[in-house]
Amino acid sequence: MLNVSEIIDTVKQLTEVRIKLLKEDLQGEATGIISRIVILVLMGVTMMMILLFASISLAFYLSLKTNSSYMGFLLVALIYVILFVIFYIIRDSQQLQNPISNFFKRFLFLFKK
Repeated sequence: MLNVSEIIDTVKQLTEVRIKLLKEDLQGEATGIISRIVILVLMGVTMMMILLFASISLAFYLSLKTNSSYMGFLLVALIYVILFVIFYIIRDSQQLQNPISNFFKRFLFLFKK
């Protein structure tokens, strides 16, 4: 016949093992999410640098074409103002929000469709 204390010890051990497994699983998932967030931030910083240098290059190019030292920079600023207005107008569009939301869900949490 089984002793009650043995049963209690067995249940405690099983619970401890299950908690350990859950901790390891959560730790692995958290590490994966954090690493993907870091990669996403690095990609964002890289894209910002590319955009910055491309904008400066376009501004200098347009300055040469317009024979004005400041007109190219004003034209590039105008392009950004127009983009801002467009994004402001469509900010509540579900056609824009859903793909972006799905991208982040798939990238960060590795959800499959």
